[in-house]
Amino acid sequence: MSYKIAFILSMIFIVQLFVFATDIVSVQIIHSNLDAVSVTAGNIISTKGSINEDVINLVKNEAGASIEAIGDETPLFGAVFEYKISKSYQPVFLASKPMEISVVRSVVIGFNN
Repeated sequence: MSYKIAFILSMIFIVQLFVFATDIVSVQIIHSNLDAVSVTAGNIISTKGSINEDVINLVKNEAGASIEAIGDETPLFGAVFEYKISKSYQPVFLASKPMEISVVRSVVIGFNN
C-alpha cells in the first residue's frame, strides 16, 4: 500500500518538473527566434538607416514580436543605432503574469554599404 502512495506523490513532482521544463524550453525557443530575426533586422536597419515598415513587418511576421528604437530614432551615417525586439509570453509554471522576452542589439548605420 505504501508504494502506491509513494508512486502518486512522485508523479506529482514529475508533472511539476515536466511543466517547469516546458516553460524553460519555450522561453529558450522564443529567445532564439528573436535573436535570429534581430540579425536580419539589423542588416536592413544598417542599410536603410532606421526602422522602417519593412523591418516592422519582418519582425511581426517572422517572430510575432515588436521592435522599437532605443535612443535616437534617426541616427547619422556611421552612428551606432540600438534597438529592442520583444515578445510577450504567458508561462504555465514560472510566473502568474506574462513575461516580456526581449533582445537588445546595435548596428552601425551604413556599415553594409
